[in-house]
Amino acid sequence: MATIDILIKGYNKEINDNFHRYASTTTLVRSNDINIVVDPGTHESLDLYNESLKQYGLSTDDIDYVFCTHEHLDHTRDIAVFKNAAVIDRWGTHKGDEHHFDELEEKEIIPQVKRVLTLGHGLNHVSLLVETNKGVVCVAGDLWWYEDLTPAEDDYATDQKELEKSREKILKIADFIIPGHGGLVKNIMKG
Repeated sequence: MATIDILIKGYNKEINDNFHRYASTTTLVRSNDINIVVDPGTHESLDLYNESLKQYGLSTDDIDYVFCTHEHLDHTRDIAVFKNAAVIDRWGTHKGDEHHFDELEEKEIIPQVKRVLTLGHGLNHVSLLVETNKGVVCVAGDLWWYEDLTPAEDDYATDQKELEKSREKILKIADFIIPGHGGLVKNIMKG
């Protein structure tokens, strides 16, 4: 069965109207000897990633895939830290100058791990569904930012109505949700 762990919990702090500090939650998914890091954002420290991975017996060199929920910098800036990894996004799998495109709404990456289209926050937003022994966990990117599943109205949404449809879809599937800037939360609205 797949496992999922939060490597680095994200945050979003407004310092004043013109200055924010934010970084995405970065997650580790392991299944069948495959290691996936989700949303390596703006942590800017190889040491921080290696220290976080060490508790799982891994280093940045051991990551097979980096999964990006969407193209915003706070979720993608540190991709290059994982130099051996292929990148998976809405459009397919990319490594070096090789690009394997698939525009499926749902795509199995490896057994128990699936990419699903979740538009609304961004034009190319996807989420990662992971079947674990505790239930289905959705690494939701910025479908929601925080553990209380807020904000309801997303100021950065490209399409609020699409975002709400994507949220409804995930709420029907996931037992747990990892929002873009928070920790694991139980989905009490599943149904």
